Amino acid sequence: MQRWFIFAAGVAVHAAEPREFRARQLRKLPHEGAPFTQGLELFDDDTLIETSGSYPPGTASFIRLVDLHTGRAKRSDSSGLTNHFAEGVAKVEDGWMVITYDTYKALKFAPDLQLLEKKDYPWEGWGFAHAGDKFFATDGTEKMMRLSSESLALEEAKPVTCMGAKVAGMNELEYVEDFADLGPVLFGNLYRSRWVLGIDPKTYECTCFFSLDGLGDQLGQEKLGFHVANGIAYMPKSKTFMVTGKNWEEMFEILPRPRERSSAGGAALRHWIQSQEQVSLLEMPRSQLPRSPRLLRNPRTSRLDVDEGR
Repeated sequence: MQRWFIFAAGVAVHAAEPREFRARQLRKLPHEGAPFTQGLELFDDDTLIETSGSYPPGTASFIRLVDLHTGRAKRSDSSGLTNHFAEGVAKVEDGWMVITYDTYKALKFAPDLQLLEKKDYPWEGWGFAHAGDKFFATDGTEKMMRLSSESLALEEAKPVTCMGAKVAGMNELEYVEDFADLGPVLFGNLYRSRWVLGIDPKTYECTCFFSLDGLGDQLGQEKLGFHVANGIAYMPKSKTFMVTGKNWEEMFEILPRPRERSSAGGAALRHWIQSQEQVSLLEMPRSQLPRSPRLLRNPRTSRLDVDEGR
């Protein structure tokens, strides 16, 4: 399906409607320690690799291996992440690369989780994924970056778009070589929401989406960055995903299935994207750290209310 979107400037933009999928829950596992998940990948057929940021204050970032059948941690190490806030993790030829949030480093780890190398990484770390001879990375804005897998040099930077609008805050990236006959798809959590957006890794235009609504506890404070969905690991043999979130108590294996009938999902996603555009005119919601609610005086009642929309 294709639609025309009319913007305030009077310019019509022709944009394709992305395919909607429904996330069917197959099973759930305990998310040991309920960490502040920043990266999640398939390590091998029986194991996930996960990174956690140093939040709340006083906790340490770590990288760990997680049993895919029980949810138990097989091995965990924080020594290579001292003074760093761990972000996305991606496979490299002889180990794993972890980017940091605000210390501008890319850290290479061996399969046994020992730190091998540090490289400069001149961007704020958010999502990170490996795809053949390149990395894809985000920094909290609408920008998607393509980086050299050898030098991390910037090769391209273009905005992510969906239904005619730019989309900011794509996080925890996951590259799938061939998804549901759509060809290569780059997935990412949309920050402070339950949406998972899939984009064409050549054009950065959305091709598909699904929602993680209904998985585990869903808290109102997710709009503020608390308890947000974050963590997508694709398992090619089963064509399923393992998903979780920051401080979630559980992980979920899901199977995205195409919606056979039209639903309100596309309209809901469009509304969310438009609402984020309006917010970004006032502020860029880029911080990876949750924000304390802002108290506003209700002019009708003189009562202090929590403003969860900012």
